[in-house]
Amino acid sequence: MRLWPQAFLVVFAIAACGGGSPPTGAPTPSGATTAAITPADLQTRISIFADDSMGCRRTGSPGNVKGNAYIAAEVARLGLRPAGDSGSYLQRVPLTSHAVDPSKASLRAGTTALTVFEDYFPYQPTFEVPARPLDGAPVVYIGGIADTAGLPPREELQGKVVVFRSDAAGNTTVGSPDLSPDGRLGLISGIAITGVDPLIGTFGQQLRAPTLTLQSNPEVPPGVTQPRMIFLPTASVSKLLGKSLDQLRPGEAGPTLQGDVRFEPTTLPATNVAALLEGSDPALRGQYVALGAHNDAIGIVSPPVDHDSLRAYNTVMRPRGANDPPGEPSPEQSAAIRALVDSMRRERPARTDSIVNGADDDGSGSMALLEVAEALTRGGSRPKRSVLFVWHSGEESGLQGSRWFTDHPTVPRDSIVAQINTDMIARGGPKDESSRDPAYMQVIGSRRLSTELGDLAETVNREGSHEFTFDYGYDADGHPDNFYCRSDHYMYARYGIPIAFFSTGGHRDYHQ
Repeated sequence: MRLWPQAFLVVFAIAACGGGSPPTGAPTPSGATTAAITPADLQTRISIFADDSMGCRRTGSPGNVKGNAYIAAEVARLGLRPAGDSGSYLQRVPLTSHAVDPSKASLRAGTTALTVFEDYFPYQPTFEVPARPLDGAPVVYIGGIADTAGLPPREELQGKVVVFRSDAAGNTTVGSPDLSPDGRLGLISGIAITGVDPLIGTFGQQLRAPTLTLQSNPEVPPGVTQPRMIFLPTASVSKLLGKSLDQLRPGEAGPTLQGDVRFEPTTLPATNVAALLEGSDPALRGQYVALGAHNDAIGIVSPPVDHDSLRAYNTVMRPRGANDPPGEPSPEQSAAIRALVDSMRRERPARTDSIVNGADDDGSGSMALLEVAEALTRGGSRPKRSVLFVWHSGEESGLQGSRWFTDHPTVPRDSIVAQINTDMIARGGPKDESSRDPAYMQVIGSRRLSTELGDLAETVNREGSHEFTFDYGYDADGHPDNFYCRSDHYMYARYGIPIAFFSTGGHRDYHQ
């Protein structure tokens, strides 16, 4: 909490650069927050926005809708102008959720029933092209990449489900064969990729969760389809083919599949929240400094987990939370985890929960914007340029809200002179992996498109006596974390708009 006011003041000062005149007619809010950026105000806001009653704020969920209503009510209370659709504070983001309903998934290999999300995990790379049905498709094992050179002609594989052994190492790659329409596998009904147990272990929760897609209206020729894809745990190979994976040889046939598994589409009530503070200078108010955060979080996890056990595991095994892959602890690491859990049990009983509250990611950035908005409207000085506040939706599902806003801006895109993004700015404790210091701040992208913006951030930090230590290491080209492309600022940068991304970095509670 100590970090919050300082971090927000840097954003506030950059947005307000150039001075201005006192605001006219700004209403005095009736709530508990004040014009100053204070820990008490931030505690008040984050306690509302990240409360369990918001139900995780997954994009388009009832909790996300409720959270956006809170933001919209606050900016209305502060007297900011609507900058959404049709004179409102909300901009609709046309998102569709594609989910497998386990009660409707029915797949059998001969007489053996296969259970979805247990024996197999459906996956679809794109939902713009229909997937082929599996019902009535014979199964055949084709081996790994080295074996694909000996595949039979494409016509002999037409309508079949091929089982492919991935040779990829690690938990982030698949190494699938060529599935192009003109290739040997271009006519198959489906592909079951096995040998990817680490990937399933890492991304099992994501594979179970709905996939969100943004409206794109592609021109797909009539009749074009794609093979159905599933990930097959190694232990399930024998259920599908009657033999274990190490006993199979390329070309061995299995039973005919019965039934199918499908992703059902649902339109989501997803929205960005956008508000405008008009600049004080008539010559400059047509230019906009955009301040952004994201209003969504990753959602509800299933099954529920014990907070203390998860935190103990992450302390030892995943100090940057979901940024680090899970792994099997060694005996020494297991002992350390048990010791941490035991120490917590002496203080309190187990606490199981399924809601990922998203207080830091990105409740901190979202509430920062409200604090900055209140400081600018009630603090005695209005910037010369206009300030555009945007709380983007769908960040966690692929920067979808910011993509939609920048593709369909509610102000002229070429009038946005800079975008400042705040995502995960509430940490800085001694046990946080990246920072370990309340004066620590990652700054990303501030000089990629404009050295002037980067210089301004340095000047504000220095002359405002904020005394942050700016870390530019994560902004290096080729950095493995690739943070420059992983938050909403990137969607502005692709249009050549100068950006600066502020974050206090990773920690053991990230996406937990």
